Amino acid sequence: MDDRYQPGSLCPNDRPGTASAPGSSAGPAEDARSFDELTAEKITAVRHAYYAAAAEGVTALQNGRWLSGEQLFAAAHSQASRAWWDLVDQEITGKRLTSDHAVRRVRSWARHYLTGEPPAARPGTLFDHALAHASRIAARDFLTVSGQLLTQHLAEARDGADVRAPGMRVDNRHPASSLPNPVVLPAIPSTRADAP
Repeated sequence: MDDRYQPGSLCPNDRPGTASAPGSSAGPAEDARSFDELTAEKITAVRHAYYAAAAEGVTALQNGRWLSGEQLFAAAHSQASRAWWDLVDQEITGKRLTSDHAVRRVRSWARHYLTGEPPAARPGTLFDHALAHASRIAARDFLTVSGQLLTQHLAEARDGADVRAPGMRVDNRHPASSLPNPVVLPAIPSTRADAP
């Protein structure tokens, strides 16, 4: 198996993908986790959920029981959720993108999937309809969780950044415009007949 994140222990606070709340008993190392660590933790948690849902379904089948609708939905949802987070992992490892860039890229794909997918060419069964719902819910969940991770990352980045005072002037000009002797081109005479 080529998973970098094998099943094992989950994060210490049992809430994968989230940082501890301010004022909690977690140490400073827990509060200062990087976006890369949070992303890897979320990928691991999603894979754990997928493995657990698959194991539950297999156990039911091995014991001769029928699969319930909840088990099928959990398996379909966790598989679709894992697919989104695996895309993030592929962007990070395959294309050597930073975690936040990879998450933003996959978020744009998820938004397109939710809004730009054409309807099915032919009507499907109720089972196909249920699978489509599970897949769309997983995409919405991915957008929600990844949005929370990005918001948390941006808030932490702003805390340590140099922030200008409200009255300070901001220079948004092109760097070439701040040269000591700017090049001035002569005016081109107009060729229009109504020009003076």
